[in-house]
Amino acid sequence: MAQENKLSAQARTVQGSSAARRLRRAGFVPAVLATLDGQTELLQLEARPFQREMSRHKSSQIVVTLDDGAKSRLALIREIQRDGITGAITHADFGEVDPAKKLRMHVRLLLLGEPVGVRAENGVLEQPLRSVEVSCLPSDAVEDFEIDVSDLHVGQDIKVADLKLDASKFTLHADPHQAVATVVSAIADEPAPAAAPAAADAAAPAAGAAPAAPAADAKKAPAKK
Repeated sequence: MAQENKLSAQARTVQGSSAARRLRRAGFVPAVLATLDGQTELLQLEARPFQREMSRHKSSQIVVTLDDGAKSRLALIREIQRDGITGAITHADFGEVDPAKKLRMHVRLLLLGEPVGVRAENGVLEQPLRSVEVSCLPSDAVEDFEIDVSDLHVGQDIKVADLKLDASKFTLHADPHQAVATVVSAIADEPAPAAAPAAADAAAPAAGAAPAAPAADAKKAPAKK
């Protein structure tokens, strides 16, 4: 639930890349919040608690409660930027959400179980689709949908239309025919046999063979006197 993901956030007045670097050195993560009235607020979060909280989640797009000490607001994490080397969070974008209105978000698809096609039929499990976009109330937001793939045989798949979601909570925004998980054969196709040599090549003399005799109607060279 959204209320379980509580983050302490403070307003910030400085902006720009130099100010952001100073904030990070001081142990904070610069962030922005797009509010319901169309404004943008500058925030900062303590880096260690924020990093620790996000490490508990498999998805970065989650609903959180931002608490600045004076008020609490629900927000969807839209994007998290990380350092390419250390993986530390360097920036976060939030969007405020109305608890009474549905929001659109991407939910991760988590495959559970080992398909019979992998266990007993020399197959390989593939997952063409990793997440789906849904509409739901913030209080119904989840990080992932679990999908049992244990009964899949080689050549079978699970499509978006097969997802067992609570229609009273979630509205799917995805192609119902898109495959979510499929089991394919692991046996590689045998290479095609080499083409037979062409007739002209077959008739070519072997290496080291004597040269062909001159044609019968060729003129003889005059004898040396």
